[in-house]
Amino acid sequence: MRKKPFFLTLLSVLCFIEPLIKIIYFKVTTNFGFLTIMANLSERDSLREVFEFWLLFPIAGLMIMKLRNWSYAGFIGLMGYIIYTIINYEEYTWPYNSDTPFMYSYVVAMICFAIIVYFLLPSTRRPFFDARVRWWEPMVRYKVSMPCQLVTSKGSWTSTIHNISKSGVFVQDSDKVEVGDKIIMEIIAYGETYSLILEVMNKHTINGQTGFGARLHFHSIAQIFRFRGMVNKIKQSQEAGQTAVA
Repeated sequence: MRKKPFFLTLLSVLCFIEPLIKIIYFKVTTNFGFLTIMANLSERDSLREVFEFWLLFPIAGLMIMKLRNWSYAGFIGLMGYIIYTIINYEEYTWPYNSDTPFMYSYVVAMICFAIIVYFLLPSTRRPFFDARVRWWEPMVRYKVSMPCQLVTSKGSWTSTIHNISKSGVFVQDSDKVEVGDKIIMEIIAYGETYSLILEVMNKHTINGQTGFGARLHFHSIAQIFRFRGMVNKIKQSQEAGQTAVA
């Protein structure tokens, strides 16, 4: 089984348990029972107080778990906010109620700062923006026999998609296609027409079928959701033992 890099998993866990660490610290330093501590915490109901105590670090951990282009900016922003709040912390104020922030928060913040510097390097930003380098997150492919229309500068022709995922397709080979080509592909599936741009990544044979693997390029978020909705229908149809495309 392929796994996400350990340091990313560890940092996610450290962020997720940060609110629990604060609660344990309150228990150790005050000798109050957990029910009393939770009752005191529940009196803090302003949006900022709730966010800073319960959500700030866990959301940062979620951003690390979901390596996407949107989570890259979100993680950098949250880490900047965390570092800002620690640097500008006033004694005995929320959320620590002590003379300084807890050492645990310092440690996590320092790790996060190191991660920020690390993620500024182009090579380490790639997992957020390129699904192909997230080796621990294989994209499920669905075997299909789906007709499609391909258009290039060399002409247009009807072809067949042999398998499909949310990020790419494997299509019947053609001498009109070379690795690196950009192709327009049109599909009619479930009563809807999809016009997509493909980038040919390689040529190979799968289960005796020779074809080319292509990565999908989307021009809008709406197109991404629309295409993924079609792939989900294929998944549901195959799970139900039905025809892949209607």
